[in-house]
Amino acid sequence: MATLPELPDLPELARLRSLAGVKWTRYSPDVLPAWVADMDLPPFPGAVDAVRDLVERGDFGYSFAATAALPEAYATWQRESHGWAPDPAEVRVFCDVLQAVDAALMLRTAPGDGVVLLTPVYPPFFRVVESVGRRVIDCPLEPGTWTLDRERLESVIDDRTTAILLCDPHNPTGRAFTRDELDAIAGVAERHDLLVISDEIWSDLVFAPGEHVPFASLGEDAAGRTVTVSSASKAFNLAGLRCAVAHVGDARLRDGLAALPDHLLGAVGTPGAVAALAAWTGGREWLEGTRAFLSGQREHAAERLADRLPAIGVTIPEATYLLWLDMRALGLGDDPAAWLLEHARVALSPGPDFGPHGRGYARLNLATSRSVLDAILDRIEGVLR
Repeated sequence: MATLPELPDLPELARLRSLAGVKWTRYSPDVLPAWVADMDLPPFPGAVDAVRDLVERGDFGYSFAATAALPEAYATWQRESHGWAPDPAEVRVFCDVLQAVDAALMLRTAPGDGVVLLTPVYPPFFRVVESVGRRVIDCPLEPGTWTLDRERLESVIDDRTTAILLCDPHNPTGRAFTRDELDAIAGVAERHDLLVISDEIWSDLVFAPGEHVPFASLGEDAAGRTVTVSSASKAFNLAGLRCAVAHVGDARLRDGLAALPDHLLGAVGTPGAVAALAAWTGGREWLEGTRAFLSGQREHAAERLADRLPAIGVTIPEATYLLWLDMRALGLGDDPAAWLLEHARVALSPGPDFGPHGRGYARLNLATSRSVLDAILDRIEGVLR
């Protein structure tokens, strides 16, 4: 095995290794992690201040003010950021995006029903569908461009298909689907009367000149059959605070949620609510700077790999801070991330976790400092060149 480059003396490594999150604790200290979709960057300072103020006041009693304010804050953020004006009365607060997805599938589909996934896709989507006794209907995107094949989507629908679970912007490929692609999905959903669950958690990390088009903004029919799930967690680095929202445009789902026992789905803790509220009411300038930094990271990594490891196919993401790497030409097997973990001591996300069309791929998280990113790329290059 090639000799690994020595880790540079990076001050941020001490801070990162002091954190309790899974990104920096899952593997031994000689491994550089670039897997789970957490940012190594400090979270939005306004959210930190909001939580710190809560702690310093000792304000740990029953408090619902921030949670109650989130629907209006989310609706305003969507209108100002993406030109979509959801009705705050149709926005519900959840503990997690996947909790909202679970609830939608449980209440609006039946055991044995088919749920379309545009693959490769976020690994928990497979587990969510299967854990509630529904069937995954695989609709692969076009490899390389990761665009939607409209005829393919139409062809996979069967007589027990009842929902499409959409990830837009798309994890792992970084696509921000175009309005034409989304219109094609909306047309299929209307023709077959499908519920659309649109996970738009990455919507605020789309890079210019791209844009995010909320699925529910496509028209009256789309709005009436869609539940849009989102959170401030990705853009503002708040995942551990467990706060999400769902705009429930589908009236049958709203009725189903209203009929549930009051405490079945739990409630968001006050720290998560105040942090999300701070992000959506005061985080725009910080987000613009963070997005510019992440755009530079994707360009830097793509240029380095194209120059030094051209056998790796790189899809430059239109959104997210994730780099989807085609490593099939290197002969590293179905799971090149496992090979790199063993030989380069870097941890990427395994491509096969994203479904069968992820074999031979790996996902690299770019949301770290430039020096840590370069140390990761140095290790990969050191064992592959």
